[in-house]
This record gives sequence, C-alpha cells and structure tokens, in this order.
Amino acid sequence: MQCVFKLPNNKEVITKEFLFKDVRNFFYKMSLQRRAKILEEFIVTKNLNVVEKLITLIKLRQRCVKQSVSLNLNKIEKEVSIDYILKSFDEIIDIREERSINNISLVLDYPSKFIVNSDNIFSVIQKIKIDEQEIDLNEVTQKEFIEITNSLPAEVLKLLTDYIESKKHALYVNLFEGSDSIELNFLNESPFILLESLYNFIDPYTFREYLFVLSRRMKDVTFLLNSTFIDILDYMELYKRENEDDGEKVAKIDN
Repeated sequence: MQCVFKLPNNKEVITKEFLFKDVRNFFYKMSLQRRAKILEEFIVTKNLNVVEKLITLIKLRQRCVKQSVSLNLNKIEKEVSIDYILKSFDEIIDIREERSINNISLVLDYPSKFIVNSDNIFSVIQKIKIDEQEIDLNEVTQKEFIEITNSLPAEVLKLLTDYIESKKHALYVNLFEGSDSIELNFLNESPFILLESLYNFIDPYTFREYLFVLSRRMKDVTFLLNSTFIDILDYMELYKRENEDDGEKVAKIDN
C-alpha cells in the first residue's frame, strides 16, 4: 500500500508504507549513508529536495508509527507531537537561483540528498553549465561529483558562500523555541539525525515481545510483520481489552 502526502508547497508526494518489519533496519550497525539511503527508498516520488524529503518522512512516521515521539530536549526526555515538529515547516521557501561567474553558470538550490558525512557547501549546486556543456550533478556518482566540484575555480567557493549566507533563513531551521530549540542545518547531518531519532523507536527485545504476545492471538506472524506500528499498537490494545473482559467473565462465574 502507498501513502500520499501534500507538502506545504502543494507538491503531492507518494511513499511506500513503513511497516513493522522495517523497524529491524535500525537494529543493526550501519553507516549513516546506508541508513539514509534505506529511508529515502520509501519515497516513490522523484526529484525532491532535502527539505521536501524530510517533511515527507516526518509525515510518513506520523502516519505509520505514532502521532508523537520522545525526544531529548535540553537533556530531558519529552513527548513531542509530530504536528508540533511539522509546524516548523509550514512553508518551503523557494531559494532556487542561477548565478554566473566567468563562463560558468550554476543552478543553486537546496541539496537533493541528506548530507550525512560532512558539511558540504557544494551540495547546493544542482546543475553546472560551462559554455555549451550542462552537467546535472544529481545524475553523477559521488566520485564524479567530487572530481567535478574540485575542478571548479576558486571564485566559485566565494559565490557559494555568498549564496548560502543570503539563504540562511531557509537553510537553517530552528525547531521549537527557547531552551528546547534544535537547529537543523540542511548542509550537514542534523536533519537526518532528527529523522533517525524518529524512526529508531523500539529495541529488538520490545520488537520480539510484541510479536510473541500478538502471535498467541493472531497466528499469522507475516500479517503482523506487514502491519504498521500504529496497527500493532491497536492490536495490543484490543488484546488487553479482550483479556480484561475474559477476566471479568471468570470473576462473575466464580461469584
């Protein structure tokens, strides 16, 4: 089954459901790059920028996992509603621009991927046009990306620095207010660290415990694995109520 979400810029985005079995991706040690790739693969719609991807995956978490999340804010664990997080993204500011220097034209915008290895100001470059040759950096390999950006003249670095400074209001977002504030910088790993905390919501022991308890009532484990976590919580609640009702019936018979 697929999910459909509307973003603040009215773009419609389609994703795959995040199922209970998908939680297991967070049980194993792997690089942030690999984990980011796994989460991005849930997004069916192509050509989204990193802000659109972040909002989409937050909405997917809300739809398939839970309406709230426990976050460490100012060294205190607090339960925060997903709607409260999404309020920080009521608007996606259009920052796309074309800037030129000598014979080089650059199309600049939000990064197209989560930056999870190091800060990279070159990630705002979407396309490069030199004379009549145009290169779409979203279609090159990481190795090619590095080779291309390293070959650019030094003046480009100043141009990028000026661009980023002028777009700070869009590239740096503060979640919440006061001492609970969390700064997200779309030029580093902080947006994905937030996503990771949203999706890493149970440990292996709890995962197995849910399966063990529910499989006593619902024999088809595959059905449980292919349910969303919101469904799993509903099944657990029904199971508890059923046991309470049975207990009350037994108590009446004994009396």
